[in-house]
Amino acid sequence: MDAGGPGAAFSLEQPVSSLPGIGEKRALLLLNLEIASVRDLLFHFPRDYQDRRQPTPIARLKDGDTATIRAEVVRSNSLRLRRRLSATEALLRDDSGEVRAVWFGLGFLSRTLTPGKQGFFTGAVGKWNGLSLRNPDYELLSNDDEDRLHTGRIVPVYRLTEKLSQRMLRRWVRIALDEAKDLVEDRLPAEIARRWPHRDVRRAIEAVHFPASMEEARKARDRFAYEELLGIQLGILQGRARRAHEEDGYRHAIDGPRLKALRESLPFTLTAAQRRAVGDILADMASPRPMVRLLQGDVGCGKTVVALHAVAAAADGGYQTALMAPTEILAEQHALNLRDSLEPLGLSVEVLTGSTGTAGSVRQLTASGDVDVLIGTHALIQEKTDFRNLGLVIIDEQHRFGVVQRDALVRKGTHPDILHMTATPIPRTLAITVYGGMDICVIDELPPGRQPVKTRRVTPAKVGALYDYIAEQAQEGWQTYIVCPLVEESDKRDLTSVVNHFEELSAGPFRNLRTGLLHGRMAFAEKDAVMHRFKRGELDVVFTTTVIEVGIDCPNATTIVIEDAPQFGLTQLHQLRGRVGRGAHPSHCFLLGKHKTPEGKKRMEIMCSTNSGFDIAEADLQLRGPGEFRGVRQSGMSDLRVADLIRDVRLLDQARREAEAILRRDPELSSPEHRPLAQLASRYGAVNL
Repeated sequence: MDAGGPGAAFSLEQPVSSLPGIGEKRALLLLNLEIASVRDLLFHFPRDYQDRRQPTPIARLKDGDTATIRAEVVRSNSLRLRRRLSATEALLRDDSGEVRAVWFGLGFLSRTLTPGKQGFFTGAVGKWNGLSLRNPDYELLSNDDEDRLHTGRIVPVYRLTEKLSQRMLRRWVRIALDEAKDLVEDRLPAEIARRWPHRDVRRAIEAVHFPASMEEARKARDRFAYEELLGIQLGILQGRARRAHEEDGYRHAIDGPRLKALRESLPFTLTAAQRRAVGDILADMASPRPMVRLLQGDVGCGKTVVALHAVAAAADGGYQTALMAPTEILAEQHALNLRDSLEPLGLSVEVLTGSTGTAGSVRQLTASGDVDVLIGTHALIQEKTDFRNLGLVIIDEQHRFGVVQRDALVRKGTHPDILHMTATPIPRTLAITVYGGMDICVIDELPPGRQPVKTRRVTPAKVGALYDYIAEQAQEGWQTYIVCPLVEESDKRDLTSVVNHFEELSAGPFRNLRTGLLHGRMAFAEKDAVMHRFKRGELDVVFTTTVIEVGIDCPNATTIVIEDAPQFGLTQLHQLRGRVGRGAHPSHCFLLGKHKTPEGKKRMEIMCSTNSGFDIAEADLQLRGPGEFRGVRQSGMSDLRVADLIRDVRLLDQARREAEAILRRDPELSSPEHRPLAQLASRYGAVNL
């Protein structure tokens, strides 16, 4: 093929449109999959495989199996279930028998699955009005199916985008392999590559797409996953090594008058975990090396008081602090808390958000050095916001900000210390991979007096009793959150709307209660007013969405009800639950909604069995996978094409050890055999900016 013009050599960097059958229009679709070049297509690895060497006869299907059948469509029709939910039902037949297949929410499929069509159908076997395949993946066969890419073998299943099919991807990958697989360079040194069954990278890339066996697919995939994880670990460790030798940061005093006064003013004793975190942070700040630390702790564990010690230490040296929060409500909350503790020490605390009416004056005071602590949202990183002497940057709920945003704030100073904070517990594998370039301290115990939130599921038959309980709690002066997944009704999702729920319950069971409505489509002033009314005790119940996931603390709120709870991820449910249980009074979380999948059922069981955010984070990673973990893509992990942080823990540990050994011998990766690794490391070296 002469894709680059007369006499041009074929290159892995050529646009994917140069391959036969793709063209410019389809190339634009492939960009949605981050496929721009031939190399990108070759490294767009399968997300799964289907063994189509011997499909399961329909007569041998059993409830609970996941199976692939080859069958003919006998008939199909569209069904109307309830409200706006539709489905397609089809009768499938092979030589051994017949089985129903049902696709919920996809009523239009009946126009595609017409009688006489043949194809492969893969899905879970269950009982729904008899034995059936529920929402199976399908691929219809064409008359020209002799190329053996799509049947009679182990078939790759790729991540797709709109208007592209599995058959298209397989065909294009096959063409790319035939044209360019010999051009793929091996970035693993020979000493490492020879340990793998597929020591030849060209054989490995063939096997990962079109394996002869599932075992061959696994071994080939592991080779590339290891290469990816090794690159990440090399980049992280090199970054840490460079920072270890930097001595252009601020050497803060950790025995100054404001820090001493803060310690003496605390009305409580720090927990052991808080004391450890304070010690680690202050040791970093006393070093000439700029601090880059992650303070990780469960909801309500007391991260703010730990951060106060860092602020006081910076102020003792005459340095300013910037604290960036993801929402205006949270910024205001931080300001209230910090003013109470810092103003008695003689420190000025100001807020800068998009809604700050005195923004110009605040900016002038900050630039002149008359503001010691500036708390804000994205307004902090605007070009017109300047600091006189920024020495400490604190980024709260850091996963909510992208790398560029975080770096823009850091650049407001000259090598300031950086303290990231998160209330999202991070599983070990993610911590090693995403945050391995940071020092990490964990607060893993709650302050005295905090009681665990009791969590239970509520069946439809018990909802009336729940509403009575909420009314009784209101009479006693306690408040309730009711969380819904949607703002308004949706044609596509049969879920509870907060607007409708608010109107119905306010006119019904809660007609004698003071109710409020809060969601993300409201103007900031409206949201702020509702939250402050709730905090002042002027509302008994607030109907809301996940906008409260990170919000104002209200110790008087003791009950949270989460509608359609199986629709939320575990980590999000845990964050929502953390809105209550902030006082000494017993608190409860009630989960409503019917689970429609085994995963949904499992999430509910886990939520009711533990209050440990770290246990929940591990479970969430297992159930949802790292790709759905909030903030991962913002942290640089979008480059992960192969590795799976759930199943590849062993490979991750191995890559970490290998990276350490390589860098001991060749810290700069300057030897000829390590130059490909240097390129790999540079690709992932910005993960922890």
